[in-house]
Amino acid sequence: MDKEEKQVESGKEKVAQARFDRQINRVREIVGEWGDAVRVWRAPFVDEEGRRAFMRRAGLSARMSGRATIVPADECAVELGAPRAANVNMVLWTTEESLVKDGEIRLMGPDMARSGKVSWPYAQVIFVALSDPDNVDPFQLESAQYLSNRLPGFMVRTVPGRLWARVSRDAIAAGMDFARLGGALIAAYRDDFPEVTAVETLFVTLDDDHVRALEPVAAEARIVLGKNKKLVLVGDGEYECSDLDCDDCDEQETCDEVRDIVILRRKRKKDTKQ
Repeated sequence: MDKEEKQVESGKEKVAQARFDRQINRVREIVGEWGDAVRVWRAPFVDEEGRRAFMRRAGLSARMSGRATIVPADECAVELGAPRAANVNMVLWTTEESLVKDGEIRLMGPDMARSGKVSWPYAQVIFVALSDPDNVDPFQLESAQYLSNRLPGFMVRTVPGRLWARVSRDAIAAGMDFARLGGALIAAYRDDFPEVTAVETLFVTLDDDHVRALEPVAAEARIVLGKNKKLVLVGDGEYECSDLDCDDCDEQETCDEVRDIVILRRKRKKDTKQ
């Protein structure tokens, strides 16, 4: 097995081991606190035939087959999650299909409209149920959320840890809104991964505070996936830190974000000198 194959197999192990049931439920609690202000739509398809028809109408390309999409600033109608705005994005998967409300699209905040250029903070959360996580490439599972070169007039700029998107004026004129974007994401995950049995999306555009309400959950999700260099999950809601010096730690911001929802404990370094 070569190096690349080992990396893929290692990634698949992370998908199989990682489950975000706790984080999915926490997002539900947060959204529940927002009450009736959250709008709900359903994806306009229920089977493969309907999904294919939707993809044709929306211009959604299959993975790796789309044309490059560039939205310059002067052609942009809606900017989502620009560098100075609050920004959260998560793909949360589970093997418990009952945790995912298949086909549902939720929006907290203003929708895209033909009202001149706007720039909003942005949260995008995708809930995915998997029948067989052992066969899923985690990099593809996460990268699918960007719809890179797949949806006309929708461009995601590559910024580490941030989903910064632009929607063109032409796309808005052609009917782009969050119902269509959510439908496109649901269709993409269904089309890309045979193991996906349910997909649900959540968008937040209201203000920085509502987007930042999801930051602790996103920070915890990064730990579960092994993206944090010092924090490790050791129990249900309990994380262990390998660093004894909080004042000189590059993961301090993450600790501060998750401190209210998890238990943190420091790992004592073993004295190897006996």
